[in-house]
Amino acid sequence: MRLRQFILSGLLRLVLRIHVRGIDHLDTLKTGGLVIANHPGNVKQGIWLAWLARHWARLHPDGGPLLFFAHPNAALPVWLRPWLPPLLIQTADPLAQQGDHALPATTRRLADHLRAGGAAMVFPIALPMAAVSVARAQNKPYGWSLLAAQQANVPVWIVTIEQIGREVNWTILPPRAVSFTDDPEPRTRRQAAGQWAQDRLGEAALAHHLGRHTLWQVLCRATRQYGRQRLILTDATGLSATYGQLLTRALILGELLAKQTQPGAYVGLLLPTSIAATTTFFALQAIGRIPALLNFTAGPGPVCSACRTARIQTVYTSRRFVHKAKLEALVTALQQESQVIFLEEVRRQIKPWQALSGWWRAWCPEKSAQRLAPQGRPGQPAVVLFTSGSEGEPKGVVLSHDNLLANGVQVRTRIDIHPDDILLNVLPVFHAFGLTVGTLFPLWAGIRCHGLPSPLDYHLIPEVAYTLRATLLAGTDTFLAGYARAADPSDFLWMRHVVAGAEPLREETYRLWMERFGIRILEGYGTTEASPVLAVNTPQACRFGSVGRLVPGVEYRLDPVPDMTRGALLVVRGPNIMLGYLLPGGDGHYHPPVSQHGAGWYASGDIVHLDAQGFLHILGRAKRFAKVGGEMISLAAVEQLAALTWPEYRHAAVSLSAGRHETGGRKGEHLILVTECPHPDRRALLSQLRTKGMGEMYLPGKIVSVSAIPLLGSGKTDFAAVQTLAAHTIQEKNHATTLLPVFSVDHGQPFP
Repeated sequence: MRLRQFILSGLLRLVLRIHVRGIDHLDTLKTGGLVIANHPGNVKQGIWLAWLARHWARLHPDGGPLLFFAHPNAALPVWLRPWLPPLLIQTADPLAQQGDHALPATTRRLADHLRAGGAAMVFPIALPMAAVSVARAQNKPYGWSLLAAQQANVPVWIVTIEQIGREVNWTILPPRAVSFTDDPEPRTRRQAAGQWAQDRLGEAALAHHLGRHTLWQVLCRATRQYGRQRLILTDATGLSATYGQLLTRALILGELLAKQTQPGAYVGLLLPTSIAATTTFFALQAIGRIPALLNFTAGPGPVCSACRTARIQTVYTSRRFVHKAKLEALVTALQQESQVIFLEEVRRQIKPWQALSGWWRAWCPEKSAQRLAPQGRPGQPAVVLFTSGSEGEPKGVVLSHDNLLANGVQVRTRIDIHPDDILLNVLPVFHAFGLTVGTLFPLWAGIRCHGLPSPLDYHLIPEVAYTLRATLLAGTDTFLAGYARAADPSDFLWMRHVVAGAEPLREETYRLWMERFGIRILEGYGTTEASPVLAVNTPQACRFGSVGRLVPGVEYRLDPVPDMTRGALLVVRGPNIMLGYLLPGGDGHYHPPVSQHGAGWYASGDIVHLDAQGFLHILGRAKRFAKVGGEMISLAAVEQLAALTWPEYRHAAVSLSAGRHETGGRKGEHLILVTECPHPDRRALLSQLRTKGMGEMYLPGKIVSVSAIPLLGSGKTDFAAVQTLAAHTIQEKNHATTLLPVFSVDHGQPFP
């Protein structure tokens, strides 16, 4: 048997390049314990088991049982079994209702084995599509195995396995004691144990990827894994690109851009969601430049301010895009701040021999990029995004390669995806979610992505989803509600996951998708500073009204807020948290986040509540609370009240400073509800308030009816514009009365 193990080990080393990180952690396995790994496929699972069995034999030269729990969907390859040492193989078959295969008996046998000093290996149950998944979010962990480990009081080792071509990478985390709820209810404990295992597997995946690759290197690895000929990008212009074509175009374009920009400089991109934007983004990555994605919907003032903040000297855009989007005034203003270069002019500079050279160099893209310019490191800046500027001039959010890659891994530990999926990306590339989840994430995961330049084509987007057979979609509540109303019930026939973020998901939108398409929207939460996802609901753990559980690797603190009885300020730290801010009027260097908890802790500015099961509930922005009568009132709660009263319309609540003459003798802030409801009835709002058992402090002092709530380009409510609109309207009306007047305003009219 030892000879066969030696031969197998030699063959594996000859055929595969095996790399193990954290191998020293397995030395403590000598006293026994439980090993849990992700499910990379049956063959790679068998290779790992063979390697582990050999390591176990080295630790126990006198022999000792290694127990392997398999599932019918995860059987070992027949050709590998003769090469393995004798294993105690236990099948955990849920279809078997009696005998030793019953789940309680399996748990007891595993606990007895571990208690006696033995070791056991357990893989999660995997669906057939899981064979190529990195994070294996769709795998169902064996919660009962962790219950057995807890009963036996033994540690657990978490292993993540990845194979790209002949390269096999294993990352082994240090052993950890099992810790989850002590609820006596078995079902609750199994669910908690499964969540604990998923979190640990996610942490292992993070440890496996962090600090190893830049965005360009990850794209090159994905090309090797999924093949150069795999179609990966399509867009509204009718263009398409495979991995090989994307690399070739990026290297050809990068050679020209390298002559027009300085190494390490921030370079502006003013482009819509398209193949051109993705190609230019990776062309800058290949030559060591840092793309700064400009929000072309913000107007000339904020965009020029962003260029000054980041010291951007060169901006790339498209003449066709500028003409079609009517951005001539914006470009004219930009030309006063930076050099504006049109990609059409750059394309005309490409010579035939340069195109041929780019095609040749794309076969060794990593080495070719090193020849073009010095390459950055994973912890260095990779991209700059900008805040909306609703609270002043826009700030630059500097994200590193590791930040973006970490968030991609975190999302994959929560949402199950596979290369057969098709993502319909309707979010702009300058938006954090549109960049990470809509652009970069599909490239890393081998998912075909179709980009659309505008999320406002409510009638077109459902048709595109049906034609493409799209399976993944992400958007704001506003966009998703618009698609649902315009779509035919069969348009989203193939849709597997729909994720909502950026603004609260209304019950009306949730119910509309569920009743019309049979799709449960998964609400998530994030900020640009977090790259952006911090929490998300999943098919396995979903609770309406919450934004899901925090993604793996994120630490949190809940800081109390004065005068607030429920909720606390969320402060987070993790591998996806930004490097820092570029501040307006600064020196062009980023300032790392810091809070009362120390460096690296980012205060999100959101007031949240974390329930007993770990689900996060957003109560509102800290700056979106008004102090009325000495009590802190959430403006988001006022909006939710209006949404329950008039669910088919959008609403926005703001507060204005109120003097004594405005509030009937009460100082504080004045609540204003701006609504799209054409004839809002005060009595209906008051009735809903009493039904919900809310105090009358939540009743807005005035209601303003408008034709449309102002929106940002990302789909969020433009609260700065709403505030201006409400203030202008109130100033023109007689508001000395304490009644609740209703004003009707046409949003198309100009306001100062």
